[in-house]
Amino acid sequence: MKPDKLRNLLQEMDARVARMQRARKDHFAANLSWLRTEVQRLLSKVDTLRTSDIAALELTLSVIPINDLDRSSLSNLLLGMKIGLNLLGPEDVLDAVPGQKPAAFQFGFEGSRLVVVDQPLRTRERDKDIAEAAMEAATERGVYVGEQLAQSNCSPRLRESFKSLQDKLEARANIIQVGMYNQTCGRVLRGDVEELSPTLFELLRSHVELVFAAASQFDDWRVFRENAVDIDRESVAALSQSTLALVRDLKAQRETDPEVTAALDTVVGWTEDKEADKRDVLALTGTLQNLWSLAAKSALAKEVSSEGRKLVAKAIIAALLAVTTAGTLAAFGKVPGAEWIETTAAYFKSATEGTPPASPSPKSAPP
Repeated sequence: MKPDKLRNLLQEMDARVARMQRARKDHFAANLSWLRTEVQRLLSKVDTLRTSDIAALELTLSVIPINDLDRSSLSNLLLGMKIGLNLLGPEDVLDAVPGQKPAAFQFGFEGSRLVVVDQPLRTRERDKDIAEAAMEAATERGVYVGEQLAQSNCSPRLRESFKSLQDKLEARANIIQVGMYNQTCGRVLRGDVEELSPTLFELLRSHVELVFAAASQFDDWRVFRENAVDIDRESVAALSQSTLALVRDLKAQRETDPEVTAALDTVVGWTEDKEADKRDVLALTGTLQNLWSLAAKSALAKEVSSEGRKLVAKAIIAALLAVTTAGTLAAFGKVPGAEWIETTAAYFKSATEGTPPASPSPKSAPP
């Protein structure tokens, strides 16, 4: 990694420690001040940065009590510096890549084929009966709502939105999708309010509220909703554009199921809505993190079920790297918990650039 890349990582660490320092009112603010002094010292000698310098920063960070999100953020920056100094092997990166998290979509392999996978609905045992009853009530109500829409002269978009929601309710394969499709229904409903009778509008509005109440009984939707954060529209646009480019690349790969590219198109579509909010952004960034996680872990794993799966994972990584711009990485850096993507991308890019060209095959070798 070039010195300017290491300098950028140190500058970002300096900025984040400064924000943490301003937020602390206890005596540990002094520890953060000392950590920041060390970071600034290394900035002055970035051309001669050594292994021991990174180790010293890690040790200092390890004894400062900070929340898990901040610790993960700073640890990922240190990981990037290690990659820049060629201190990490595949096993180290594999350990640093988190597993897939509840999101709008998760991914997996069927044989060597990349597919979308279900996310079982989870709730606390004591709330299980209430949650199941709430979902059953929402599903049954959705059948009635669909019948009423079929008999009305509402717009095709409104009818299709509620049908998609009903499909998700009946499938019970992903509570976050239920919440997101329900959010879409609410938006379409507000846009069509002038075209609906008061009775039908009230029926649809109450159904949206019922579905949200049912979704709130499940842990994954609650956590998803609480973790949603706003980032600037330019960053969202950068992520959306790179995702659309990724869709085009993945469509050309026979080993990618069409549901995968449809899923990526869906999360981009949610962010492009003029009423898009922080949940839509998290649906996009969470889905992309899951794809990165699956591809990176499969490409680096020592043992996989087939060599074909590993080759597909490497092809996905190549596609991700091809569409990942500086703007995309900067956007991920603003999403809490997503900073690891920048360091993971740096590792794979470095590994790719360091791979010697393949020898020509006997058929292509010159006489």
